[in-house]
Amino acid sequence: MDSDGTSLNEVLDAADTAFAVTDTRCRVRWLNRLMAELLALTPEQAIGRSLPALLAGAPDGPSDPDGDTDTAVSVVLSTSTGTDEHRWLDVRCTRLNEGYLYRVIDVSHWRETDVDPAERDAWQKALVRMADEDPLTGLLNRRALTRELERQLALGGEGALLLLDLDNFKDINDLRGHPAGDRVMCTLANVLRERLGEGHVLGRLGGDEFAVVLPDTDEATAVRVADRLRNAIATIPVTGGVGTTRITVSAGVARFQSGESWQAVLANADLALYASKDAGRNRVTVYEQGHYADTALRVTVLDRIRNALTGGGLELHAMPMVKLGSNRVVGHELLLRLEDGRQPRLGPGEFLPAAERSGLVLDIDRWVAGTAIDALVAHPYPGLRFNVNVSGRTLEDGDFGDYVLDRLAAAGVAPGRLGFEITETAAVTNLAAARSLAQQLRASGCRISLDDFGAGFGSFVHLKQLPITGVKIDGEFVRGIDYGSRDTVLVQGIVDIARGLGVSVVAEWVERASQVDALARLGVRVAQGFHLGKPEPLKDLLARPHGTWMRKPRVMPNTEGTGETMPMDVQNST
Repeated sequence: MDSDGTSLNEVLDAADTAFAVTDTRCRVRWLNRLMAELLALTPEQAIGRSLPALLAGAPDGPSDPDGDTDTAVSVVLSTSTGTDEHRWLDVRCTRLNEGYLYRVIDVSHWRETDVDPAERDAWQKALVRMADEDPLTGLLNRRALTRELERQLALGGEGALLLLDLDNFKDINDLRGHPAGDRVMCTLANVLRERLGEGHVLGRLGGDEFAVVLPDTDEATAVRVADRLRNAIATIPVTGGVGTTRITVSAGVARFQSGESWQAVLANADLALYASKDAGRNRVTVYEQGHYADTALRVTVLDRIRNALTGGGLELHAMPMVKLGSNRVVGHELLLRLEDGRQPRLGPGEFLPAAERSGLVLDIDRWVAGTAIDALVAHPYPGLRFNVNVSGRTLEDGDFGDYVLDRLAAAGVAPGRLGFEITETAAVTNLAAARSLAQQLRASGCRISLDDFGAGFGSFVHLKQLPITGVKIDGEFVRGIDYGSRDTVLVQGIVDIARGLGVSVVAEWVERASQVDALARLGVRVAQGFHLGKPEPLKDLLARPHGTWMRKPRVMPNTEGTGETMPMDVQNST
């Protein structure tokens, strides 16, 4: 305090420059009167809030946090969202002790004097649009939405944040082109505007993701709003060169209240949205604590997969395919295992879905195919034949077929020694891509099998549409084949049609001797399952003397009557 009784705070409050001091996470620790006025908050409300969120466009700290260099930016600030009133601010940020000092000067008058008065109105409107609007849809942009959410939290308000994300939007862009995708975005924005009405803040976060801030809204009401929007969007037709389709959205809802940060609220809504996607899309999910645990586990799993790909933590196990009657091994299906030495141990059913969603499965499929080819090179015996699985995501990889064929040609491996299995579900989901890959690989001599055959609707139609060399009967039809069930009629039909088309048949999930007898009577010649031979590490198989690969494999103890069955994660895996 000066000798005349004037305090430093009083001096700063009287200054024509707005000041704020934040911590290193840009949360306000102190601000003067003018800064509070710019933020339209009381000093008490602003303390602890994110300054870059409230003052959208302000930097997240100095460009050189360890030095004395200022970061200077120009910011256009709307005094109230949705109006043309604005301020043009010069913002400077520099390091101050254990935080940052922000200095803000209103230079609106200086800027306006540089513009012809006749053009000023258009100029001001353009500034606001640039600052707050999404250029495609005219909705609020990401920074305006986060500012509104942070303001609600600063004011002590409670409510809900709703996120909406189009399902399979990539398909629209790929099939109809990006202009069609832009039209869908604009149509969707108009539908959301009409159905929301007044009192809510709607914006586009980016891409095909929209957000709604719902002040003073409880969880049940937020879910009803989300369902109303979801149902309205489902009525939007998308037309183009390949007919008319309907679009759907997945939604995530997260409650918010004073004391939370906008980042945490947005993250919670995003976790709920992901849960909706994971549960099958076209649904609304409310955030729960378990969603965070699920996501943390998924991130850990993806890290383990990445490390295994680069550090040698993936292994292949070989399951024999056996000719019934002679018990001669005619080939091996290669199954993927994660053997990285970390706990908990993860089976294919636990890590492959995460890899499929993230796109890491593209690298996995190439690793599996490449490793199989390397093994065939090292053991150039015609009797050694492998089958590898192809994921649905890899069907979309236009370079996968070239990768395989180039590797085979460079290694001098006969293509007939390598087969590929595509699940019927994946093939139906992307029939054109499955047909293209199957044609390319089969034309070069590789074998192509349709896995889990019979599980999909219209299975026999796919035999005509896909250039395959074999089918693998879905294990659900094999499970009760020895009990005289309807499965007998279905399997007999598959065998007869496949034989008429010149397509081979393999049965899986064979667990009992009585199943072998039933399959043999129906004309099935090749099968696999724990009764016929369990999977073993590929390196152990290849370490055995040449020729022993073709002999009767090691058989699991007969589990008939014990109630024991083959683990599902062993039966179904890449």
